[in-house]
Amino acid sequence: MKLFLAVIPFFFLSLPAGAQIIGMMTTTSTTTAVAAPAAADVPAAASRQEKAGPSKPAVYEAGKVPLSGIVLMPTAYLGRGKNAIGLGLDINAAYYIGRLYGNNSYHWTLEKKSYLDRVGLWLLSADTKMQIQTEGTWRPAMAAGVQGILKFRDSPQPTLNGSVTISKKIDSKNTDTYANAYLAVTKRLHPKFLVNVGYSDGDMPKVIYGLSEFLSKEALSLNGHTNAAPPTGMLFGGFMWIPKKDSPIGVEIMLPQGAPQSPQLINFHLGTLLKLNFEVSYLKFRGGWDLLGMFQFRYTYLPKK
Repeated sequence: MKLFLAVIPFFFLSLPAGAQIIGMMTTTSTTTAVAAPAAADVPAAASRQEKAGPSKPAVYEAGKVPLSGIVLMPTAYLGRGKNAIGLGLDINAAYYIGRLYGNNSYHWTLEKKSYLDRVGLWLLSADTKMQIQTEGTWRPAMAAGVQGILKFRDSPQPTLNGSVTISKKIDSKNTDTYANAYLAVTKRLHPKFLVNVGYSDGDMPKVIYGLSEFLSKEALSLNGHTNAAPPTGMLFGGFMWIPKKDSPIGVEIMLPQGAPQSPQLINFHLGTLLKLNFEVSYLKFRGGWDLLGMFQFRYTYLPKK
């Protein structure tokens, strides 16, 4: 009897443990039953993940003329508007014939207006770039590249119209080679309209200083900039409208940063309107401005199509 009474407490103590085991088994089976339908949702989750990825490159109809640059400065596109990761190589030739009209307000000049003066400045450049980001629905195209430029004259620079008569003669000193590195970002707001911005570092501002005798070393000295040197950094930007495949119309602006006399060069790409690739440039600087005439031609070597 005593043995029987001693066993009864152990019997009742074992009941909660058994209930716990049964509860765990029930919970486990219930969890398994609930988790099973989740496996069926895996394809849907994978589909949602694919949709959240980056958009595909935008596809636009290729033009019949290069869209890899506006006038002197590049865009982020390759060739005739190719939107793909890859390399590009352009050959660009620009010839600044002369000044159509100019005006200045310097105290040391005898004449404040200028008409039909010869500039005779050639710029032959090779532009090599790599598109590092394609254009998508929202993201812009991006490219990094370098420019190598050969500059020379075929006529003397006009003389300073003041108390000094200094003119650059044609010799080996007027032939220069420049180098320039840049980053360009381009986005099409419409299939026929694109905007372009970028930053360059190198010798491109020196090209701007060679377009007018009022930006020569002698003129800078007369304006209080002794031993002044052009900066290396330059912002550039612009837009291009493509009403027809072979008739783009564009404008680009070049802004050297921290430059003496603060020159600004605006190139108007109107060759398809004026024929013979004749362009017009507006050069603005502190104390004056010039309207220049030029010819410009761009040829894409890479990509072939």
